[in-house]
Amino acid sequence: MTVATPPSSPATATTASPAAGRRLALQLPHGLHAPRIARRLTADWLADQGTLASCTSDVALIVSELVTNAVRHTHQPCTLTLTRRGSRLDIAVADHSRTPPHAPNTPGEHGGFGLRLIKGLGGRITTAPTLDGKTVHASVYVSPPIAAQHACRPPQFADLADAMIRQVEPG
Repeated sequence: MTVATPPSSPATATTASPAAGRRLALQLPHGLHAPRIARRLTADWLADQGTLASCTSDVALIVSELVTNAVRHTHQPCTLTLTRRGSRLDIAVADHSRTPPHAPNTPGEHGGFGLRLIKGLGGRITTAPTLDGKTVHASVYVSPPIAAQHACRPPQFADLADAMIRQVEPG
């Protein structure tokens, strides 16, 4: 097992050996910079595995949404864990709140787009209670390494995901 602290980042990264499966765990500090750190380290980890760029950007967006929710709704550090099993990636964010995530009926200027965005990108969301809070999981399809020539998003979600990304991205 390798433990590293990325330069200019207070996050701690742990990667498991290939025999234990492909896994990255990040202990993220509480703060507005946590989503940016998580996106960057996630993108680097996926790139090291040869993941398609389209998949990497989708996963980074999902990671950002989940970590942002943890920062927004708690006042303590969170843990991001990425576990790849074949063509599926489990994105897990553990925080110290017992309140399960929910999407408001109508998203607006104060949020409410995140869970819809994750589902639009093909993510299956589940929540598991822990002793000191919860872990929110988003399971997504990621295509095999670069040799594969198909898209990351399941076809039925591609148009919806693109439309939702346009709504979230600054003009």
